[in-house]
Amino acid sequence: MASPARVQESLTLEEFLRLPEEKPPLEYVNGRIEAGVSPQKKQGMIEMELVNSMNRFAEPSRLGEAFHELRCTYAGRSIVADVVFLLDAHIETDEDGEYVDETPIPPDIHVEVVSREQPVSRSREKLVHSTANGCSLGWLIHPDEKWVEVFRPAQTAERLAADGVLEGEPVLPAFRVPLAELFGWLIYRKPRSTSVPPAPGNEPA
Repeated sequence: MASPARVQESLTLEEFLRLPEEKPPLEYVNGRIEAGVSPQKKQGMIEMELVNSMNRFAEPSRLGEAFHELRCTYAGRSIVADVVFLLDAHIETDEDGEYVDETPIPPDIHVEVVSREQPVSRSREKLVHSTANGCSLGWLIHPDEKWVEVFRPAQTAERLAADGVLEGEPVLPAFRVPLAELFGWLIYRKPRSTSVPPAPGNEPA
């Protein structure tokens, strides 16, 4: 979508949705246009591994599917959630069985991973809004400070203990990810080989 400098603040949600997509994406929140940020390594790794874990768990029973950086438009907003899980009944397809791109409903699970470029309060507010408007479960994950908050409808957010476990109820019953495993995804597992390729320009003659 267009950069904030080129977007009129008076745009309606419908007008906003007709703008072409750009990267990083923009979001429409309470009548305002807000700029997103591109994920860095830590944020991107947690998002990728979480999507993979949820899909491995859900696939055998065809419970639904997890998506990375998906735009969802609902309750007067259009946001790009870091990770979402949609139950099978909420994944729309066309007459050919292909995905319909637009997602005009809240996620069943909404995950935000804290970025250094955006305040925690913004991510937290997005999850409060989601769980107040049809989302059953939200997770706020802070890669640097190593904590997770859990959001549920009509409940105060709960910060998990350091030895806590992410649990998928009621959307993904029996889905579990210990926080030690979650934050272990941030550790770079170097290849076993100890040989290091020469830097560009330093190749042997």
